[in-house]
Amino acid sequence: MGFYNNPFQLVNDLVNIPFGSDVYVISDEKYKELKQKQARDEISVLERRLESYEVAATKLRDTIASLNEEHGLLPPPTDK
Repeated sequence: MGFYNNPFQLVNDLVNIPFGSDVYVISDEKYKELKQKQARDEISVLERRLESYEVAATKLRDTIASLNEEHGLLPPPTDK
């Protein structure tokens, strides 16, 4: 015996499924403002992330230079 005894039971179950949140209608201008605000927020987050990556990269370069100097791994100076 199948899960649904008749095809109408399937239709009744599908009617009761929630399909998502409410839908709001806004003007094109408001939509444009919303998208611009979202873009500014995303840019702000990305700029902060970039700044933290740049700080981390500087620290890594300093650590590499320190290790090279500490263990004599610097290349010999070249005369130009």
